[in-house]
Amino acid sequence: MRAFITGINGFIGSNLATRLITEGQEVSGLVRKTSDLSFLEGLKVKLFFGDLSNRVILDKATQGVDIVYHVAGLASDWGPIELFRKVNVEGTKNLLESSLNSGVKRFIFISSAAVHGFGGFHNATEDSPKTATIFPYCITKKEAEDLVNRFHRETGLPTLIIRPGNVFGPRDRVTFVKMAELLEKRQMVYINRGRPLTCPTYVENLVDAILLAGSRKDTVGEIFIITDGLKITWKEYFDKIAEKLGVGRPLFSAPYCLAYSAGAVCEAILKLFRSKKPPIITRYRIAIAGKDYHFSIEKARTKLGYRPRVSLDEAMERTVKWYRSNSKYRIKSSKS
Repeated sequence: MRAFITGINGFIGSNLATRLITEGQEVSGLVRKTSDLSFLEGLKVKLFFGDLSNRVILDKATQGVDIVYHVAGLASDWGPIELFRKVNVEGTKNLLESSLNSGVKRFIFISSAAVHGFGGFHNATEDSPKTATIFPYCITKKEAEDLVNRFHRETGLPTLIIRPGNVFGPRDRVTFVKMAELLEKRQMVYINRGRPLTCPTYVENLVDAILLAGSRKDTVGEIFIITDGLKITWKEYFDKIAEKLGVGRPLFSAPYCLAYSAGAVCEAILKLFRSKKPPIITRYRIAIAGKDYHFSIEKARTKLGYRPRVSLDEAMERTVKWYRSNSKYRIKSSKS
C-alpha cells in the first residue's frame, strides 16, 4: 500500500506515518518549506513541499497513491473565517480533485467532533443534530465534510470521515503542552467546577481506529466518531494530568457565563488592534470546557470492532513522559 498524508509532520500525521511505516507501507506526505520536520526524523518518508492551494504539487503527490489521509487543516480558536475557509474547505476541495484525477482508491478525511458545535452533548452520535456555532473552525470543518460527502455521491470517490474527540498524546505540542504548563504554574482554572463531560482521545487509539476503518470496504461513505469511550469530566481529566505531572490540582473555578463574557471582551480588544496573536482567553476555549462535550463510539465499536487499546492512565503516563523529555516545545509554546 502506498499512502499519502497531508500534515504528515504534525501531531496526528506523524503518529499515523510512524504506524504505517511500521506496518510496511510506503508513505509520502505534504509539508511546507518552513515546516518543522523534527517528528519525521528517522522515518522513511517521501516529502512533497507545498500546501493545499498548489494543485500542481497535489496532482504530483497523489499519483500512484492507494490511500490519502487528509489530516492537515487550520485548527485554531483564533483567526478570520476567510483564512479557515481557504485552508479547510478550498484546500480539501483541491485535494479531492487531485485524488479523483489520480485514481486514489480511498480518501480518508480527519474531521473533528467539533462539527457538532458546543451546545452541550451527552452520548451524541454521528447523526445527532448539530448546534449553531460562531466558531470558524467548527463551521469550516462541517463545510469540508459536506464537500467530501458530495464528492463521494457525485463522483464515486471512495471517501471516509473520522471525527475525533479531543486528541492528546506524545507530539501534541499545542493543546497538551499548554495545559501542562498552566497546571505547573498553578494557573489552570476549572469552568463550572470542572463538572462538564469531555471526550479525550489518545492519539494511538485514534490511529487504530483510522486504520481499522480504512481497511474495510463496507466503510466507504461512512462517518465515525472516535474517542476513548470514557465518561469523564474536565475536572477528572485535569486532575489526572496533574497527578502524572506531580503538581497540585487547579485551585479555582469560574462560572461559565462570566468566563465566556471575559473571552468575548479579550477577543474584542485584540480585534480592535488587529492582532494576529490569540488572546489569553477565547470563547472557543470556554465553550468546549463549559458544557458537556461527550460522544458515543457505539457505531465504531459495532461496525469496526474498535476498542480503545491504551487506557487513560497509560496514555497520560506516555504523554507526560514525552512532555518532560521535550522541553524545546515548552519554550516555543510560551513564545507563541
